[in-house]
Amino acid sequence: MNWAQKLLEVLENNGITTVFGYPGGANMPMYDKIKCCPKLRHILVRNEQGAAFAAQGWARTTGQVWVCFGTSGPWATNLVTWVMDAMMDSIPMLVITGQVGINSMWTDAFQELDATGTFMSITKHSFVIDDANKVEAIVNEAIKIATSGRPGPVLIDFPKDISLQEVTESKPLEKKLYYTNKVSKEIEKEKIEKFFELLKNSKKPVLLVGQWVKFAKAQKELNELVNKLGIPTVSTLLAKWVLREDNPNYLGMIGMHGTYEGNLATYNADLVINIGSRFDDRLVWTYDSFVENGKKIIHVDIDIAELDKLIKTDLKIHADAKDFLKKVLENIPLSKSFPPRDKDLLNIEDWKKEIKNFKNKKSCKTKDSHFSVANALNIINDFTSKNLDKYIFTTDVWQHQMWAAKILKVASTSAWLTSGWAWTMGFSLPVSVWASIANPEKTIINVVGDWSIQMNIQELQVIKEHNLDIKIVLINNNYLWMVRQWQDLFFDKNYASTPITSPDYKKLAEAYGIDGYRVKNEEELKKVLEKELQKKWPALIEVQVEGDEDNIFPMVPAWFSLKETITCREDLK
Repeated sequence: MNWAQKLLEVLENNGITTVFGYPGGANMPMYDKIKCCPKLRHILVRNEQGAAFAAQGWARTTGQVWVCFGTSGPWATNLVTWVMDAMMDSIPMLVITGQVGINSMWTDAFQELDATGTFMSITKHSFVIDDANKVEAIVNEAIKIATSGRPGPVLIDFPKDISLQEVTESKPLEKKLYYTNKVSKEIEKEKIEKFFELLKNSKKPVLLVGQWVKFAKAQKELNELVNKLGIPTVSTLLAKWVLREDNPNYLGMIGMHGTYEGNLATYNADLVINIGSRFDDRLVWTYDSFVENGKKIIHVDIDIAELDKLIKTDLKIHADAKDFLKKVLENIPLSKSFPPRDKDLLNIEDWKKEIKNFKNKKSCKTKDSHFSVANALNIINDFTSKNLDKYIFTTDVWQHQMWAAKILKVASTSAWLTSGWAWTMGFSLPVSVWASIANPEKTIINVVGDWSIQMNIQELQVIKEHNLDIKIVLINNNYLWMVRQWQDLFFDKNYASTPITSPDYKKLAEAYGIDGYRVKNEEELKKVLEKELQKKWPALIEVQVEGDEDNIFPMVPAWFSLKETITCREDLK
């Protein structure tokens, strides 16, 4: 048995059933041995970008580590953007790349790339294999690193000659499964007491929920805590539906296109409890203004490096979200901070009235009199809300993404897949592929724009080849609209390089053997959805929307604070 076959067997032993990849000269020995592992399914993508994003789709829907293959040189660099996306959104992945022979490394050999140097800042760790006998230990360690603590991608780079080496120290494989994300140490009693003390003294608390609550599988505990406390709660983009959006305490998403009441409540709060989210700039905008009213900050995070990194906290807790929430729930009956009450444990009725006034003062429309992005998404809601458990929603990036976050209803947080920190265009089509393969009983609704679909449009062939149940809803507004909105509001309507021309997407879909449609009004969209949602094969529906002023609000302009959230153009005057 050579190194390549051993690698594949170790992946199988770790519960990996499917990999995405692209063969080339340096990783050919590994592809030669795939036939020796019949339980390992390989999906041939049409670009390495598709392999990395497809692997993300599995990880984002299941929480498990998954694998993509690439070869050396330009094939490896094709993975860079998508690995960065996984790193910033904390997605566990193994990235396995071929390399030139070990004696040719650092000689500028044909298609040589210093992969570990290239990927260093966007992976949790990188390995270069220099001995075939180390493969099992390295793969197991790589999976442990990828899934432990704050998850993320790990690179394994293998020189071609090493992949041909015989494994001479073979022994029965030690059975491995996925690793835990737990922080080993116990949460100190003093910190739980301090948490209750800060909460007791707060008159205007807000709970901020990040996607780590999702990764920790702590949705049940979160919903229980919010209901017991009756605390106003906001979420990040990636934490959509971690708290049920029909919960009366939920104020919506915060940040650049967060809800007006969510942004204003977070700014005016005297206590913000952040569980499982980074205080990134698109969330809080200007850091000085975020804390300028003297608010107290509690930050709970799995990644100790995030605590006190951007905002000075009054209480920092290095813990898994589920462990923390369970500990808080266990101690509520014992806490002297909360006397018995008939309703919520917190006595914050005046604060809730103030938040209600925010909402009543300024609200933004989610429907229009013309055929808009918002109207199209509302029609999708009408069809999918009857059986939400059947659907997973993926979105690409920019304006349609923000509309989808505001409008679409999902069955669970794992049914909402989008690119968060990196905002990577081209994300959604390959992610839909893996989400469909990982969840064959589900229909994938892929909401994508006329710019972003062309970033990875070649993956339509993979969708057709495997006849995946993916409905691509392509929003065509003839612009790179998120940039156009900024040009409209802040650059005197100078729409430089944002208008776009597009191919005939209906014909393009049909060229790939996929059902293609072009709709121009609500009735046409309804007819197509009614027909296609009953089928279990792919379809592409180009939605040609109308309107020249379909900017998305609320909005926080650059260098503004959450308190300066605008809801229309006139707010800038």
